[in-house]
Amino acid sequence: MKGIVTWFVKNSVPANLFMIFLIVGGFFISYPNIKSEFFPRPDPNVVLITVPYPGASAAEVEASICSKIEDRLEGVAGIKKLSSSSLEGLGVVTIRVFANEDLDSTLDDIKDIIDSITTFPKNSETPLVKKLDTNEKVLDVVIYGNADENVLLETTKNINEDIKNLSEISFTEIFGQRNKEISIEVSEKNLEKYNLNFDQIAQAINLGSIDLPGGILPSQKGDLLIRTVGQSYSGSEYENIVIKTNLNGNQLLLKDVATIKDSFEESEKFFRWDGSPAMFISANLVGEQDVLIAANQLREFVNNQKNLMPEGIKIEYWYDQARYLEDRISILYKNFAIGMVLVLILLTLFLRPSVAFWVAMGIPISFGGALILLPFMGVTINVLSTFMFIVVLGIVVDDAIIVGENVFRRRIKLKEDNYDSTIKGTTEVLTPVFFGVLTTIVVFAPMLDLAGDTGPIWRTFPLTAIPILIFSLIESTTILPSHLYHAGEWFQKRFIKFGKVLKSSRNYCSEKLYDFVDGFWLPMVKKALQFRYETIAIFISLLILSFSLVGGGWVKWQFFPVLEAEEVAITVELAEGSPIEKTESIVAIIEEKALNLKKELFEKNSQPIITHVLTTVGAQYFSEQEAANSPQGGTVQSNSTPHLGEVVVILSPADERWGLTGANEVINILRERVGTIPDVERLNFSANIFNAGKPIDYEFSGKSFEDLDMVVSETKKLLSSYSGAIDINDSDKRGKNELQINLLPNAESYGITNIEIARQIRQSFYGEEVQRIQRGDDDIKVMLKLPREERESLSTLNNLRIRTSQGFKVPLYSVAKIVETEGKSAITRIDGNRVIQVTADVDITKNTSTMILSSMLNAENKPKGELKRILEQKNGRVDFALAGEAAEQAEQLNDIFIKFGLAIFTIFVLLAIPLKSYFKPLIVLSAIPFGIVGAILGHLLLFQPMSVLSLLGVVALSGVVVNDSLLLVVFISRAKEEGARTRDAVLDAVRTRFRPVILTSLTTFLGIAPLLFNRSTQVLFLKPMAISLGIGILFATFVILLLVPVSYAIVDDFIKIFSGNIKPKKN
Repeated sequence: MKGIVTWFVKNSVPANLFMIFLIVGGFFISYPNIKSEFFPRPDPNVVLITVPYPGASAAEVEASICSKIEDRLEGVAGIKKLSSSSLEGLGVVTIRVFANEDLDSTLDDIKDIIDSITTFPKNSETPLVKKLDTNEKVLDVVIYGNADENVLLETTKNINEDIKNLSEISFTEIFGQRNKEISIEVSEKNLEKYNLNFDQIAQAINLGSIDLPGGILPSQKGDLLIRTVGQSYSGSEYENIVIKTNLNGNQLLLKDVATIKDSFEESEKFFRWDGSPAMFISANLVGEQDVLIAANQLREFVNNQKNLMPEGIKIEYWYDQARYLEDRISILYKNFAIGMVLVLILLTLFLRPSVAFWVAMGIPISFGGALILLPFMGVTINVLSTFMFIVVLGIVVDDAIIVGENVFRRRIKLKEDNYDSTIKGTTEVLTPVFFGVLTTIVVFAPMLDLAGDTGPIWRTFPLTAIPILIFSLIESTTILPSHLYHAGEWFQKRFIKFGKVLKSSRNYCSEKLYDFVDGFWLPMVKKALQFRYETIAIFISLLILSFSLVGGGWVKWQFFPVLEAEEVAITVELAEGSPIEKTESIVAIIEEKALNLKKELFEKNSQPIITHVLTTVGAQYFSEQEAANSPQGGTVQSNSTPHLGEVVVILSPADERWGLTGANEVINILRERVGTIPDVERLNFSANIFNAGKPIDYEFSGKSFEDLDMVVSETKKLLSSYSGAIDINDSDKRGKNELQINLLPNAESYGITNIEIARQIRQSFYGEEVQRIQRGDDDIKVMLKLPREERESLSTLNNLRIRTSQGFKVPLYSVAKIVETEGKSAITRIDGNRVIQVTADVDITKNTSTMILSSMLNAENKPKGELKRILEQKNGRVDFALAGEAAEQAEQLNDIFIKFGLAIFTIFVLLAIPLKSYFKPLIVLSAIPFGIVGAILGHLLLFQPMSVLSLLGVVALSGVVVNDSLLLVVFISRAKEEGARTRDAVLDAVRTRFRPVILTSLTTFLGIAPLLFNRSTQVLFLKPMAISLGIGILFATFVILLLVPVSYAIVDDFIKIFSGNIKPKKN
């Protein structure tokens, strides 16, 4: 290494060219071409199998769809977890594949197996097998207004086509539209009157509405295709289809027996925007498109389109994910600039301006080098990667500070010339610099492969930090020495007056610093060395006390920080089977309250607090979109959910209403105004940006619903006894009641079978798809069924005429018994067992999820106490597992502790090499727990709960702590090797290394301080990590300068004992 340093010192041209290459290549060539996205989106390694079975109950779907797929997939290699959701009319099987398996190969195997299943019901649709692809939403375009539905739909489709043509948009989806349908409704009365049945009518339609090829006719001009044209494409064309011709020649037309409607399908969902009918176009990205470019294209398109809309129809955009990214990146860049300036000012106060400048230049040089590498490592510009640049802003100059300060010290104190001071000063600290960076890289490494759904997200941190650290090491041992060799008093000579002021300030700061060291710190270190065992006891007590703050609830713990969103979602759920009209009337009440509040807040604050109100009936659009963007993926919903509704109150950007009404205040106001609504089973208010699931989520599995229902009921009662446990729910939802048709014995005499009677009932009530036509870009079903008013009458079902093969017509009640039973709206299975989940939120002002979970589960997350007793009543027929945030927390924290432990062991091995000792690495590592103490105290002082991001901050903090401790230990060991007594070596190292240790710690703190004290909502998500690193390093620095000397003396005592000296002496 000394040879490399010497070469660069003697050859400044390559050093400057290398510097220019890194800065220009990183900031001006690579950075503009790096993809931008809001959040890193790892591949989920999931295969989805979707099988629509229209009109079937959840139990039918379970028995005839999902269980068959599960049975056939059992034992397929590569499958980590197999789960299914059986819904009304839909079966979905989710297959999680192990990360080390080839997903495409597994997908092909699964497709082959599904294609080989021949026992699916006749009326089920073709299974769709696909990978769960990740996509990124750009924004939603809203088209709304009090216009005719056809006009609104056509306008939306036209705009959708224009959006698809934008270069950066991958695909779009339209929400809020009803599919077009030609409905042919034949009453039971007309069937009787004209002696018809549905089969005859369906056959007549297919014979009368068809295009048929007739072959090829050769001619002199060439072959001519022959085609008989007769396909109907509109309701009026279907009207004239001949059903039958009587003997007298009279024709019975379809319009004579049926009411034909060329309109929309009978929908059970619709959208409103600020009270007006609306449709949404969701614009999404897949692959390498840039979200910022795409968002700018869409915003410009929408703004240009506003003046071109038809009368009565308007266009807006919302759910602008790119704006969140732009705002956060803007905040982070501002903090980066502030931090850079603060670091430079600090360095200038203690080092020459030229030295300070070249030390600070390590930041853009290292960042530029990293920006060149990031695209090749799959890292994008997102919230986490930009945050990581700020986290390492102060860390990245640590090795440069150590080199620059040591060169500066030798030049000033030892009066060495530029060449000798540069070469000797750099090589003297090469060992702690090299191994310091290496150990910091090792500390970050565990985040490369953390367990859990959110684990892959955190890979962005080390993938960003490690290249920066590598380039900082390269810069501080090549480019920096070259510039330090040529650095002189040019600043003072060029700017004489200001240079004198700076020199005077630098001398003053250095004088005051060493007055503090000599007058206070060294005497305290001497006392600590004298009473070193008592000092260690005090530190250990402080450590225990700090951890008890978390254990005792003084410092709260949340796996993920709870952050206010800019949308308040109010979700409504009625009993399954509730008509859409009832849901609409209840949602309208909430919508009216929200619109009134929008007006009131605007009048009160003279600026918009609530910008828009989105209402959905028959769906929960926003909540479903948020779930789809979560690490766990979206929820599975039935195609028909008329009992669901949602009102979303959209707020103005948080920073624009700072100090005014916040999302939680809006929730409190609306919760009070809405109150309790009769017939609403679930009414939930939420405004959280991001979560990993419910903080309490228990998963009970078994074969019998009876056993599961009892366990679930008792568990919910148990949870309700805990203070702070709120919104306790379970996933077992009662479905629509079923009318089960059971044949009577006399049905056999008519030749009526279960299959025949089920087919005729389905024709009448669900309808029969007799044709499917393409009209323009619309895929239109032609449905044959009873009129709606007859399909809503139980008497129609009872009196439905069943046609037999012998030509008889008998009422249903005479050949079958109708029994009403309670059904399930959804049946979830995991690895073959039925599953019901019990979930709860926790009010952290009253309790924490950790406290509740620890009282119900043992250290292995197995039930204990009352929960164990509840499960034991079923004698092993019901199994228990954690799910949601609790499972994510258990899995990820366990993985963090294991991998962090391995990292610490690796650091021990790496430190043992340069220190040539088994004990001295322990001295360096002993400071890490006290960095954690600082992190805990930081959260306590700033009234912030700890979270998994706090632990990731501790991981980053550990690298800095190790670097500073290593620096001290190396200098103490060198002094000892030169013959100094332990006490003298320790005191000399503390005094000599006090300034670089303080500078490295303060630059780390100042680099992150703008984030630490920034009150913007844009950075709140990342604040716990900033607290752990920023406050933790301040506390750990002074611990290092006191604890490391004491620990060294104690280790020296034990070495003397083992070497034969029985009584350790206090040196």
